[in-house]
Amino acid sequence: MIFTTTACNDFLEQEPGTQTSVDEIFSTYEGFKMSLNGCYYDLEAALSGERNAVYADALGGNINFTPSETSYEISAPYKIENVYSFSDVSDDSDMSTIYQSLYELINEANLILEHISSLEDATDDQKSQLKAECLCIRAISHFYLVRYYAQNYSYTSDASHPGIICNTKTQEVGVDYPARNTVKETYDIIIADLQNAIDYFKSETILEGAEYSYFTSTSCKALLSKVALYAEDYQLAIDYSSDVILNSGINLLTTDNYVSEWKKTNTPVSEIIFELSAKIDDEGDYKNTLSGFYGIIASEADYSDYSANQDLLNLFEENDVRGSEMYTSYAINKIIGDEAEAVLTNYYFTNKFQDNPGNPILRLSEIYLIRAEAYSRLDEPENALTDLNSIRENRGSTPALISDDLLEEIFLERRKELCFEGELFFDIARFHKDVERYSDCIASTCNLDYPSNYFVLPIPKNSTDLNSNLEQNEGYY
Repeated sequence: MIFTTTACNDFLEQEPGTQTSVDEIFSTYEGFKMSLNGCYYDLEAALSGERNAVYADALGGNINFTPSETSYEISAPYKIENVYSFSDVSDDSDMSTIYQSLYELINEANLILEHISSLEDATDDQKSQLKAECLCIRAISHFYLVRYYAQNYSYTSDASHPGIICNTKTQEVGVDYPARNTVKETYDIIIADLQNAIDYFKSETILEGAEYSYFTSTSCKALLSKVALYAEDYQLAIDYSSDVILNSGINLLTTDNYVSEWKKTNTPVSEIIFELSAKIDDEGDYKNTLSGFYGIIASEADYSDYSANQDLLNLFEENDVRGSEMYTSYAINKIIGDEAEAVLTNYYFTNKFQDNPGNPILRLSEIYLIRAEAYSRLDEPENALTDLNSIRENRGSTPALISDDLLEEIFLERRKELCFEGELFFDIARFHKDVERYSDCIASTCNLDYPSNYFVLPIPKNSTDLNSNLEQNEGYY
């Protein structure tokens, strides 16, 4: 995991005599900008790849798999075949590339942070902005890792169970042998990075392009509100979500524009706070977008692997614009049971990710739901109800009542509002719920009782082999 760059997406190769040296790349402000751009490129590659894009929804029960175009039979896509059945293994983990990619990205961010003090041809504001964005990149990378590889915060009463290795300086394989921080320590480090980043942000941007594609003070605060919710620091979650809601200048989507906003091409919905924009090649063509996993072209031979599960579709009320209006129905041949002939079966593809979508990491709807949950957990039901109904009333859904089980209503609202955005399985763990997958589940293990070792992934065996201090997750070897 070391350490030079020849291009914005090739940051970790070192071949003395043939590659640009670290000292060279970090000798100019332009070199820092290229390196920062490489961090965003690699963050998008890690979080918009198929495994991360579908993991939480497939394991949580929002997703159906579509039949093969040739055999009409259904099987789990090979990239998530084992995790879908809660049978992943450490020596050939479906998710090992996520682990490797995010730690490499953390090292990239650390390299920039460690060299900023020597930068001579940049202003203090430019150096401060570099620090802010790199701290956010490091924080979000650690956050995704702790969601994958550590049990939820209240798995133990004091969050003393194993978290992840938090790298706040560059690590060298064969030299550094760090141990895992506890979950509490992990979240403390992530929160500290984000709070420090807020202080460093300046108005001057580093890179060209849409502001929502890069970390800003607003998106940093939005991420911090989410991390605080996961860390069960509910007042902190309220403080930062309120800041974003009141001061971002972003408004919620409404029943009138919800569907049309999601159907826009090439630009995100208007309530986006932070999006990892899709890559565009030299010819101006979009590459490897989420439509590759969720999209459909009206052709029998051109549909994606993932569609909406009936359990999810059944949650939407008749007038909820997130229901039928947000799905394209398409009849596909499917082998059912022992039938010899395929039967045309309707599949429902989300309209969130057609054409050239980016990856919506943070948007205002989630911030309202974060604050609603935090209020509810602090026993402030009136405030929780107001935020929850801000979402429901803008979706055509029946408002909740103070007499309802508000936490359950918030959980279900998160499932409906954030479906296919990578949240459900992590929410199930946070709420200490069981995994219950019914409609068309083809896993060898469809349901999972909480608590279980298999709410987290195995740490890849090549990492535990390299680092004798790296403890494997319980239940794996």
